Amino acid sequence: MSLAAARRTAIAATGLDRPRPPQVTARHLKATFERMGLAQIDSVARVVRSHYLPFYSRLGPYDRSRLDRLLYSDPRMGAEYWAHAAAFVPPETWRHFARSRAEWWRIDHGQRHPETGAAFRALQRSLLEALEDGPQTARSVSELVDHDLPERHRGHWGWNPSQVKSALEALFVSGAVSSAGRNDHFERIYALPRDVSPLLGEPVLAYGTPEAPDLGLQSGAGKPPRGVSGTANDVLALTRIAARALGVARPDCLADYFRQLRAPTDVAIETLLTSGELVEVEVAGSPALRWHAARTPRATAARALLAPFDPLVFHRPRIEWLFDFHFRIEIYTPASRRKHGYYVMPFLLGDRLVARVDVHRDGPAGVLRALKVTWEPGEEHWDELTAELTALGRWLGAGSVDVCGTHLPLS
Repeated sequence: MSLAAARRTAIAATGLDRPRPPQVTARHLKATFERMGLAQIDSVARVVRSHYLPFYSRLGPYDRSRLDRLLYSDPRMGAEYWAHAAAFVPPETWRHFARSRAEWWRIDHGQRHPETGAAFRALQRSLLEALEDGPQTARSVSELVDHDLPERHRGHWGWNPSQVKSALEALFVSGAVSSAGRNDHFERIYALPRDVSPLLGEPVLAYGTPEAPDLGLQSGAGKPPRGVSGTANDVLALTRIAARALGVARPDCLADYFRQLRAPTDVAIETLLTSGELVEVEVAGSPALRWHAARTPRATAARALLAPFDPLVFHRPRIEWLFDFHFRIEIYTPASRRKHGYYVMPFLLGDRLVARVDVHRDGPAGVLRALKVTWEPGEEHWDELTAELTALGRWLGAGSVDVCGTHLPLS
């Protein structure tokens, strides 16, 4: 395969090559979510909450409340978990992370502190009891439980999260607690798994293995090795989903999609090669893997601004390989050291990533701003970019678009 053919395969697999429907229905949203396999979550709302953007990039304007209902109402299309960072995944996919949940205690969230660990574990039990009465935010449930744990400093960020929040997050990783949704402040609403989806079951909170139930509480023993529980993630199923969503990939791309280790991913790849679901190919002379049913259109008319967390671009080595496009998120970079801007969205046009666009929705002013545009060498497509920004601005309810100082009212 040529690089251009591989790019078109990747774009088609993620659904960015398809014409946007004149009216987006729940069926379109479900099909897009199934195609991507996940939607990464991030709290930054410089344009809009990041999980909304991949659906817009593929479908165009849609009713965000409809997506909310699909994610937060029964039967739920997605459940939150640490699948690729924080992400929505289908409840069936959530079940593939059995080892991640069973071995949550390998990391010390507070449960094995020599002085306060017992109190932390008691707090976790109290929180589980409080959630029996229904979903709660960390703020609201903290009023229902008592504890005398001191707040802990969390490194260079200087955060001092409440111990209630820390205990809830540990329970969330363990699967003993899930998320029923988000409130207006984008705070997670914690809930027992049975109150989210029957497919999540009722995981039991443990601090070790059945043979060594206190293994995760041994403060001086170091971190237990992965796999100590004897439970494994279903890496074969996760790799199959990733391969279908990516279309063409290298092994590191497949492992990164659900943040799995390379060794079990390589084993899964061999299985999928044997079954014929993956096919070995060469992309411009380099070995790669192609999903057996992946389409390679002769051309693609894709045009989309992509969130930094879009599945097409969130694995940066992949887009450097396929698109020769170096991209780093600069949200956490000091302003004086930013090269392309704060919330930089890659601009996909045809089968190329042609620009980096620093986009900001100025809510009080009612303006969607492209503060800075950095074109790739030989690529300047102002009319196409302006058209895409205008469409995005209308969807977001902006009254006008400002493209690097050029003000365009939206009628």
